[in-house]
Amino acid sequence: MLNSSMILNFRPIFLLALLVFVSCNENSNNQKPISSGNTGESYLYVATGACYSGAGNTTFTNLTSSNLIYRLNLSTGSKDLAISDYYPFPSVIGDSPVSIYNADNNYFYALVENPTSTAARRVEKIEKKNNGLRTTYITNLTALSGILRDFYIFEGNNFLISKTTAIELLTSSGSRITKGANPYVNAPAAPCATSTTLINSITSLSNDFIAFAHAGAGQSRIAFNKPTGYALAGDCTLAQATPNAAAYPTSMIYDSENTTLIVAYAGNAVTTDINSIYAYKLTEDASSVTISSAHKIYDSSLYPVTYSYLLYGISAMTYDATNKTIYMGSAATTATTVVNYIITKLNYDSTLLGVDDTKVLSVASPNPFYKYGSDTKCISDLMIAN
Repeated sequence: MLNSSMILNFRPIFLLALLVFVSCNENSNNQKPISSGNTGESYLYVATGACYSGAGNTTFTNLTSSNLIYRLNLSTGSKDLAISDYYPFPSVIGDSPVSIYNADNNYFYALVENPTSTAARRVEKIEKKNNGLRTTYITNLTALSGILRDFYIFEGNNFLISKTTAIELLTSSGSRITKGANPYVNAPAAPCATSTTLINSITSLSNDFIAFAHAGAGQSRIAFNKPTGYALAGDCTLAQATPNAAAYPTSMIYDSENTTLIVAYAGNAVTTDINSIYAYKLTEDASSVTISSAHKIYDSSLYPVTYSYLLYGISAMTYDATNKTIYMGSAATTATTVVNYIITKLNYDSTLLGVDDTKVLSVASPNPFYKYGSDTKCISDLMIAN
């Protein structure tokens, strides 16, 4: 039995151990949410704002989207939290959440687009609670001067932000990091020439190279830029053309375990390759990225014969590395004027890449994972986090 002296001597050791445990547990969740799992219970966070589903498909705008952020249970697809509504105060007319990114156990970031009041474009920090507290985290009238599409936390806790025509790099205090007088990635030369009209998805690789999806008539491609930004010809080192001229890249996820970039393409037809998903196996080193092989893992033209599920006009996707599942936000039908979106949950088996590409993805229960409704107009981003 412990006497009082032993208990007093034990308390400092116990408190120190507890502090170390809490600190480690907190830090373990502060990581890139699309490339690695989270400790503890995870959820699917959904942003419903202005989105892009490929040229020729009419989607919801900043004024007609649901403009909500909420959280879903990963097992049941039921709504767990109603976090943010961008119609009532403190929002302003035109606010629309277009991208989300995990911050830590208690908060996440949201990129808010607003073409109606351009000074309102910002990054918010939001509590993971019902009606979570929202605070403005970053503003910059110069850097956030174009239509905001996507963002990503980069080296040194800096923010890579796509503003359609360029990629900006901002510090957590909102200071702009430029290349000369230009945005961090701006007007790259060949092989990525003129890839600056609609940069709608960005991520980074294991070697910190910046991967971006560019959608533009005659210029649609996936491009890879050095982590130091674009200053000279050669900084954008590689580009991959889309599988069809009418296919436009809409969303990307990076499977770091298998150095594989998964890209969703969308357009206004169900013919071969236009609404499809490709997985690109990458070879990465400190100075370059090469594509070692490309695998088509979904094609809507093969629905329902080869694939039992329809993915048309994919607008967002995310990867749960812990459970090997991918979540897709896509149109509910093949109508080119999209009337609503659903979320589909898919099992992802990377071992079948190059073995049987048609079986890399398989539909998971429930299907759809989240049905269309007034809160799915449209799926602008998805995120796995605690």
